[in-house]
Amino acid sequence: MERYLDLDLLVNGSMDALLLILAARLANLSLRGKRIAAGVIAGEIPVILSAYAPASLIFELSKYLIPWLMVWLAYPYRGFRLYFKSLLIFWVLSAGLGGLVYALWGWISFDGGIGGSLRLGLKNLWILPLVAGLWWFTQKAWHRILGSTARHQASIYDLEIDMGGQGNPFRVKALLDTGNQLRDPLTGYPVILIEEEAAAAGVPEELLPVLQGAWRDLDDPWPWLWQSDSLWIKQCAFIPYQGVGHKSWLLGIRPQKVVCTSLSEPREMKATLAFVRQVLSPDRAYQALLHPEHVQGAEES
Repeated sequence: MERYLDLDLLVNGSMDALLLILAARLANLSLRGKRIAAGVIAGEIPVILSAYAPASLIFELSKYLIPWLMVWLAYPYRGFRLYFKSLLIFWVLSAGLGGLVYALWGWISFDGGIGGSLRLGLKNLWILPLVAGLWWFTQKAWHRILGSTARHQASIYDLEIDMGGQGNPFRVKALLDTGNQLRDPLTGYPVILIEEEAAAAGVPEELLPVLQGAWRDLDDPWPWLWQSDSLWIKQCAFIPYQGVGHKSWLLGIRPQKVVCTSLSEPREMKATLAFVRQVLSPDRAYQALLHPEHVQGAEES
């Protein structure tokens, strides 16, 4: 049988691009054309090897190792957990699509090759309702995933934060967290939980020492603050919170301005920022958690 390498590359590349895009949608990953193209190019390696060394050990290994490279190149990651999740989705999609094509090819057989007469395998007619059922369940699951993603995205807001002083204004995405009931103990303002790494560039230099201050080792950090710089006393606060089996404190800094820019009209919010060291969203969909009162107050005003 005569093979055409360019046709093989085209078909394989098209299928790889489809699988990578579908996997990104299911894993809620951002799509970037250059990364998807890099993943597709990596997926062509087994096709090229099969044309020149179909029986080699390198070709056999490439069939199993190249998907790891494809998924790694195709998406931006922050941690291996999301990478392995994307890889699993890619494998499931590949196996499902490959199984569907194989089943259809077994049901539709050709006499004398593709150019010969077409014969339908009636004894395998049961494959049609099976495929229809699988397609129906897949569509249901897909719509549930899309609906969940849409609700998730509707609860994410764009914030522009200005810490004042020598800090630079910066932007973050914040998820509405109905379980966030923290307040500034002095002003009563609702608290926005924000990743320390995401806000570090906007913190004024004169407040940076507070982030690494000795207060973290104290049972009550307020006396430490009162004995510190007067500017720190004016802009900083310690917010108590209840952890699992213990009570602790979060460092709060009062920003000069917080504006929600994703509402119909940008609205300024009264808030205190509470810094956390852990990553709030593994897929980097958001970097902060909003208090429910922030959104309610912004929409009513």
